[in-house]
Amino acid sequence: MRRFKFIFFSILIGSQTLYAQTDNEPEVESFDSIVVVPSKKVLEVPAFQKFNPDTIPLGENDQLISDSYTAIGQPYVYDALHSFNRRRMDNFGGYLNDKINAGLAEVRSKGFNSDLKKLYIQIDPSTLTVYWTAVVGPSLDGRCYMHVDSRGSAGGGLAAVQKQCPRMHRLHSTMIPVKLLEFNDNVLQCYDWHGTKLDSVTSKINIQQHFYKYYDPQIGTTVTLAEVAQKDAEMMFVLASTPTKAAPVARYKRYTVKQGDTLSQIAQKFHTTPTRIKNANNLRSYLIRVGQTLKIPG
Repeated sequence: MRRFKFIFFSILIGSQTLYAQTDNEPEVESFDSIVVVPSKKVLEVPAFQKFNPDTIPLGENDQLISDSYTAIGQPYVYDALHSFNRRRMDNFGGYLNDKINAGLAEVRSKGFNSDLKKLYIQIDPSTLTVYWTAVVGPSLDGRCYMHVDSRGSAGGGLAAVQKQCPRMHRLHSTMIPVKLLEFNDNVLQCYDWHGTKLDSVTSKINIQQHFYKYYDPQIGTTVTLAEVAQKDAEMMFVLASTPTKAAPVARYKRYTVKQGDTLSQIAQKFHTTPTRIKNANNLRSYLIRVGQTLKIPG
């Protein structure tokens, strides 16, 4: 399991001087004892415009992976907001890396060197929702990109992110890292850190995340793509065949995937989780397609 280190920060508020009278001072109002504290400028929250994934040009064998998650209701909401994959304290997150890595394995299963070509991320500050879309497909540079990983910070700045990256690279020591995206967004703070909606917005929280894709230089030289795809399949088989405790017979609703649907949105609609839907339908990844019929666990 990848470990994440999250850096919290404090919002510095201009100090307010409090003047109190002692018992032997006359209670006389004086202009000298009035401290004027400048108020912070209230920031306007513009209407959020969600990016349309259908506008992304795709190659012949490329595919889109799109999903979203919200930090509403989670502890330390801005730490949860930047948990693009999952955070260590409670495993909450968008599982973005895991879902993309599953998509890369699917590309390899079709006989292509895999690559993450594009990654788009948006944050809606008023709903604390992260929307993301990835383009995976056959590599065009001859390399086979096996994994995607990332590290970031909510409020810690660039230094906090850079501090985490060397350790992340050591987790993939046999592969070569290539930086894909430096996500950097000053998110309007519409909530406090406990998730309470603020009456007015006066500050921003910097969310940064650096995404790397890792290619294996051995593929195509000492290791064949077919061998890699076979290992991918064996790993999926092991995961699928891991014994589990017997469960009572479940009742399911059925839902047909429509244009623009994501597994997270469907799960939210039916008050369940993406993982439960994935498991109920024996999906190899979090990818879904228009017209696909899903069993929705109750």
